[in-house]
Amino acid sequence: MENNEKSIDDEIIDQLIKRVTEMEKKAEKIQDYTPHFEALKEIFKVFLVRYNKESAEQIAAIAKMNIAYPAEQIQKQQVETRSILEAIRKALPIKLKYSLDFKSKGVLIALAVIFIYLASATGLIIYLWKENTHLEAVEVKFRMIKQVAPEIGLWADTTYLNNPGLAEKMVTKFESEEAAKKTRAKIRHTYTSK
Repeated sequence: MENNEKSIDDEIIDQLIKRVTEMEKKAEKIQDYTPHFEALKEIFKVFLVRYNKESAEQIAAIAKMNIAYPAEQIQKQQVETRSILEAIRKALPIKLKYSLDFKSKGVLIALAVIFIYLASATGLIIYLWKENTHLEAVEVKFRMIKQVAPEIGLWADTTYLNNPGLAEKMVTKFESEEAAKKTRAKIRHTYTSK
């Protein structure tokens, strides 16, 4: 047990010796700042002399001010100033006159024309877009007919190319005959079901 305590004591002493030597090394590295402190001391002396001089000037300027100037006199000057400004305003009346001169009328007319043009162009674009969609649908239907029944598609195509007016009359005639057939069929169906 004594051996164990001696070894612990020796170890502690060794660590203390190491720390003391490290501290001695650090103590040697610390710089001497006394010259810097002396320079700062001189700077503060100059600053304090200058500060005291400026503050004395400010105190003298404040002492010269007339603090006893009555508030009533200030208000009286404000009222006088307002009355002078009112008199100036009445003497120099400002009238605003709104009118359209020749140049501004031209600009307004040009803007109106541009607006009308843009509105009509927009309407035309929308109309043509709808018509184009309708024509695309008709074209697809006609191409389908040509694929299923090429003879009927060729007959419709040549009839229209040769005489568009006649083709339109034929379509109207076919549609009216078809409508008449449907009407007759409805009537028959109605009487036969009773």
